[in-house]
Amino acid sequence: MLSRTLEPEVMDTLAEAVDYDTMDHSAVNQSFSEEFLAALKDIPDLGSRLADPAKSTPLTVLDVGTGTARIPIAICRLTERLRITAVDLSAHMLQLGQRNVIENGFERQIRLEHVDAKGLPYPDASFDAVISNSIVHHIPQPIRVVREMLRVLRPGGLLFVRDLLRPPDAEEIATILSKHAAGTNDHQRQLFEQSLHAALTLDEVAAMLRELSLSPATVTQTSDRHWTIVTRK
Repeated sequence: MLSRTLEPEVMDTLAEAVDYDTMDHSAVNQSFSEEFLAALKDIPDLGSRLADPAKSTPLTVLDVGTGTARIPIAICRLTERLRITAVDLSAHMLQLGQRNVIENGFERQIRLEHVDAKGLPYPDASFDAVISNSIVHHIPQPIRVVREMLRVLRPGGLLFVRDLLRPPDAEEIATILSKHAAGTNDHQRQLFEQSLHAALTLDEVAAMLRELSLSPATVTQTSDRHWTIVTRK
């Protein structure tokens, strides 16, 4: 099994932000958005609020490590019933994200904020749902971020976290790069490879969940390169 090799916590150069934003994540983002909304609908109280605008105010969602806000935009294309606070520690990512939000006309639904996920500036139990895609592998001690996600999540709220899965060996990394990094430039391919080396295994995620008093059964492998946590607080 490959050992975990950390990568920089923040992708905070303009070149990195542009390369990340121009990679084609559309299929992955769409899948994340649809599966997150399906999980919301499976929770009776949240699902009813999502379905009936006459009954309540929109649901509040925190997106941790939003990058250039592509996932909040994809979610808002599917529903108007959410208000998303999207945070990131990279100023360049947020700059591009704000442009993307404006270009897609979702300024009313999505608010971007420059925030360190290891110390979220929100009170306990602030959000109906907390989501995150591919921030965990950037954090040297991921449990700090997941603990913060749980802290700001309301009781009964939904935690939906997806990230990369560290492959067992260099051969599998090469296979994943060949399959999913075709058409990328050298820098984009390097970023992807570094992320795979920095990712967690299922066993490591399960151990983290136990330490947080969550069931390890709430994490599953959901693609050849991803794991996903779906659980209520």
